[in-house]
This record gives sequence, structure tokens and C-alpha cells, in this order.
Amino acid sequence: MVQQLAGYETIASDEKKWVEWGFGIATKTWFRIQEDVESYLFADQEEEISFYKTLKPKFISLMDYFTLLYKSVLFQPEDSPGKKEYWKNELDICKNFLSRHSAFCRYNDEGYTSMDHIYFVQHNNQQPLIFGINGNKGHVITSYSHLLARIISVKKYQRYIQKKIGFLTNSN
Repeated sequence: MVQQLAGYETIASDEKKWVEWGFGIATKTWFRIQEDVESYLFADQEEEISFYKTLKPKFISLMDYFTLLYKSVLFQPEDSPGKKEYWKNELDICKNFLSRHSAFCRYNDEGYTSMDHIYFVQHNNQQPLIFGINGNKGHVITSYSHLLARIISVKKYQRYIQKKIGFLTNSN
């Protein structure tokens, strides 16, 4: 799947079509894996944690990343000054999200595992596939797999935005 995405990105002339295609590939692949997982019995808690901490967030983050890209490609302004302001605003949104979840980012980035049995076991990861975060009476709730996926996608989207801003800055 990753090879397909990279190969198509280099030949795609329409960014919107590439984003749609990439989202479709990631989603189809994830749904096949999800079907297999529903009937799979993990050998032990370590294998289960590995799935919910590594594999699931990688796929969900790809789908979320393509959703962020599609929204940005669709809604970016046509004029150059407007584009630069738009991308700076998107970058601020990313920074604010990562700042709000800095403790969990640090836990993951620094390779901590002490809370994995609480964060990444199956009963903590049953929420439906929803991009973003659900609000409930002012509290943020989501599975840790989904939160980690969102963090991965936001970091990737942030790098994409920084390239866009750099391109716009250099072209002026």
C-alpha cells in the first residue's frame, strides 16, 4: 500500500485526485485488516498492545491525513496572500492540537510503555472510526489508538503545511 501511494504521488498531476485515490487505498486496506482483527485472537497482551499502538494508528492516521489534505486542497484560497494566511492558520491549528496533547505526545515519542496496558488494550479501543475527537460534557473522549493516529496525521500534515508555506514564501 505504501509503495502504491508513493508511486502514484510521483505521477499524479492533480493533487485532489491523488488525495482521493490515496484515501481510497488506505481505507480499503484498513477495512480488510479490521475484518481480520474482529475474528482474531491475540496470542498475548503484548501482541494486542502492539496492534493497537502501532498498526491501527498508522492506518487511521493515513486516512485522517488524506482527509486533512482533501479539506485543505478544497478550501485554500486562490490568491497568494490569502493562501499564505490560510496555511499559517492551518499550522496554528496543528500546533494547538499538539500542545493540548503534549503529555501523550511525549509518552509516545520517548518510547514509554508503562501505561500501554491501560492505553492500548482492546476494550479501550472499541470506538468507531471517527476522525477527530468526540466531546462529552466538556471532556475529550477517544480511544488512545485514535488519539495517537490523530497525532501522527497532524504531525505529517504540519510538515506538509510547512512545505506549502516555504514554497509560497520562496515564490514571492
